Amino acid sequence: MSPLDVIHRYRKLTFSSTNTEFFVRFVNLLLNDVTYVLDESFNSFIKIHELTKELAHAEGMDETLRKEKTEHLEDQKGRAKSYMGLTTETISMLKLFTEALATSFTMPEIVQRLADMLDYNVEALVGPKRRNLVVEAPEQYGFNPKLLLSDLFDVYLNLGKKEPFRLAVARDGRSYKHSNFQETIRLMQTYALKSKEEIETFSKLADDIAAVHAADQQSEEDLGEIPDELLDPIMGSLMLDPVLLPSSKQVVDRSTIRSHLLSDPTDPFNRVPLKMEDVLAAQEKKKEIDDFIAARKAEKMDTSSG
Repeated sequence: MSPLDVIHRYRKLTFSSTNTEFFVRFVNLLLNDVTYVLDESFNSFIKIHELTKELAHAEGMDETLRKEKTEHLEDQKGRAKSYMGLTTETISMLKLFTEALATSFTMPEIVQRLADMLDYNVEALVGPKRRNLVVEAPEQYGFNPKLLLSDLFDVYLNLGKKEPFRLAVARDGRSYKHSNFQETIRLMQTYALKSKEEIETFSKLADDIAAVHAADQQSEEDLGEIPDELLDPIMGSLMLDPVLLPSSKQVVDRSTIRSHLLSDPTDPFNRVPLKMEDVLAAQEKKKEIDDFIAARKAEKMDTSSG
């Protein structure tokens, strides 16, 4: 079945829990593929960069070691070419799906993982470590970092109108940096890869995300130190929708267990088989969290008025 066939089929489906689960799992597999091929491609280019540098300054190197490194270099070149072919295909599919089914990519089970993946790869392409991806004759591997960045740019634009996506990008604590968006804009302008209108839209999106990030950071500061019992035991963040896992009796955030169950249908604490419909709303914990947030907000207001 082609990507277009999947899109047409999904658009015709009624949004029953079964159909939604089907699409969520499909997108999860697509994200797995994108993450894997990009990681493997970039790792190969880093190794090619390092091995080429070593062999260029290999005066006096043991001949056996030189041969070993040369063979390793050729192996990495073959891997890089293969994985870049797969990368081109999977990124094209991601662009197609996010353009046609943008709302579906902002489901709670998907959106944070997608945002983290995009930010991570933009950081690799425009951040300080991008020099490690510099290789001789990159065209022999089908590697064009500017066009790859341009494709990721398109995915951001496809989803940029969706508030859950903007919030997810802003909450990516590992790779999100406003400076990466600014550098992306500079490269798109320098190499004329995007129209003036597209760049303006992306620039506004970058500013909107930066504002959300600043507000989110301020909210975290206002809450101060959060009691451990209110934190998600897996993610370490404040739970907003706590649920009880019936077998282990652990309380986690609903979004955390949803994401976990996409790839592992077991309770993460005891490996007992688990389905999403088995989890229970942790109402007492929810009230405890809401009371904590309300109390901290009241303290903040009192301090401000004082």
